[in-house]
Amino acid sequence: MSESTPRTPARKPVRLCVRCYLVTNAPVVVAEVHQNSGPGWNMYACPKCAPHFPPVPDVIDLFPSGRGGDRDGVE
Repeated sequence: MSESTPRTPARKPVRLCVRCYLVTNAPVVVAEVHQNSGPGWNMYACPKCAPHFPPVPDVIDLFPSGRGGDRDGVE
């Protein structure tokens, strides 16, 4: 006998908006907080508030040499 096991529905992402403080089920990453020790975390906003934040930069682009440059910044 093969009985199908009921599957639990996938849980939707639910986050708190950092601007309006309302819970949203469609979170948008608006910031990444990095730590020297331990894991960092993401900050989320609702789709209505997300345009009020600047785009999240790529961490590699924040280094003086950027992508493909030498360690001293000379390409």
